[in-house]
Amino acid sequence: MIEQNFFDKQYYEAGPQSGKSLYQNYRWMPELTIPLAHHIAKYMNIQKYESVLDFGCAKGYLVYALRLLGYDAYGVDVSEYALNSCQHEVEDYLELIKPLDDRYKYHEHIICKDILEHIPYDSIDEQMKILANKCEKLFAIIPLGDGEKYYIDAYELDKSHYIREDVDWWEERFRANGFHNIEVSTDLGPFKANWQDINDRGNALIIGS
Repeated sequence: MIEQNFFDKQYYEAGPQSGKSLYQNYRWMPELTIPLAHHIAKYMNIQKYESVLDFGCAKGYLVYALRLLGYDAYGVDVSEYALNSCQHEVEDYLELIKPLDDRYKYHEHIICKDILEHIPYDSIDEQMKILANKCEKLFAIIPLGDGEKYYIDAYELDKSHYIREDVDWWEERFRANGFHNIEVSTDLGPFKANWQDINDRGNALIIGS
């Protein structure tokens, strides 16, 4: 498993130059993140009295956007650098965790956007079980592959990516680890329109409850 300190300043601010990731000057972009938060909240039917956790929140931008929209949002991440770079308005709502940590509180909804592929094969079932026990409903966006390579070449540039499996493999992981009602689609609508133009089967949207 990649060490937590891999997700440092170079990872978020100079990913292509460092060879670590696709991130370049990762910053708050309200024109993108607020509509994303709105679409996720409406798609998941999140009520204002329910809590939502962004699992793998990085700098907490989605948490900030959800809170601006009036939602009770929180975030957890393994990157100390990312959390220390958050908007000051959400610093009290973000928490540093370790891989496979299960000490964060229960939430009605959990968002895992481009996160689950970062978990090694030998840990994914344990992580999925933890997530299933921590929420009523999980929203996940996951890049897909054929077991050896991602369908979208650019995803290979993130050196913290482990899992390159297809949509059926991911659906079985959800089913095997505590999720019973599962919705699966490779049509991501407003969530990844730019990548859909490159490959319309490159990502999966999976909701489990």
